[in-house]
Amino acid sequence: MNKNLQNSQNNSSEGILVRREVSQSFSGPLPSPDILRQFNDVVPGAAERIIKMAEEQSAHRKELEKSVINSDIARSKWGQILGFIIAISGLAVSAIVGVYGNAYAGGIIGVGTLASLVGVFMYGSKTRSKERETKNLKEKE
Repeated sequence: MNKNLQNSQNNSSEGILVRREVSQSFSGPLPSPDILRQFNDVVPGAAERIIKMAEEQSAHRKELEKSVINSDIARSKWGQILGFIIAISGLAVSAIVGVYGNAYAGGIIGVGTLASLVGVFMYGSKTRSKERETKNLKEKE
């Protein structure tokens, strides 16, 4: 048994093996300051160019968001105007048919017009509510 111990001690390699593992993470529109510094060391002025690029991208994104919001507002206004015109037209046709033609047909046209407007309103309200819920869930994550 003594021989086995001596053999295993003689055959073992001498030295220490050290393993070092480094992990970094950084979140945001810009790299971490250390990485920016390294870019600057390789290409002088690179950090300033990277920061300028991030600023331009941010301004571009804000301009796009502003344009989308303005477009949505305009579309909403036109939808309301056209919905009003359709509602008045449907009710006018309903009244004309009811007075000069058949009262039942006029009533059906009037109820159909109002029911479709209520349906569109309810659908829009439900859609906006779902969008808000989805947005709130994403913000919590």
